[in-house]
Amino acid sequence: MLSTNTAATGQLKGLLQAYTKLLPMWSFPYVPLTIAAIFQSFAWLSGPIFLSRFTLYPRIMILWLFALGEYLFMSPTMNAGVEVLGLSEPWLVVVYSVLTLIVFMFMNIFVFKKPFEMKYVISFFLLSCSLYVTFMW
Repeated sequence: MLSTNTAATGQLKGLLQAYTKLLPMWSFPYVPLTIAAIFQSFAWLSGPIFLSRFTLYPRIMILWLFALGEYLFMSPTMNAGVEVLGLSEPWLVVVYSVLTLIVFMFMNIFVFKKPFEMKYVISFFLLSCSLYVTFMW
């Protein structure tokens, strides 16, 4: 059982208050996790495509900066979701996986110019089923 009153709880509440000044509260876990998924897709996939002119070490550093962007959005969202809003951590992880797949599918098609494949739809359907099982059961 996680403690809902940690040293960071006040800061997480402040983060949620700032968020609600920009967007409605119901969108909280979805918008930051989608932004994190965009950073994750760039961190994992953009090296050979956009950074081919860089040698290995600068390329690694740039990709780590993308990964840092992912964690700057994902970690506070997960922590605030669990500690302040009382959301289920497994549910948040599955939501993040679904959002990551959606972002990956769109980025793969529109940014990385890969052809659409039926396996994207099947993967999305199976992850949606896991989201349903995690949330409804």
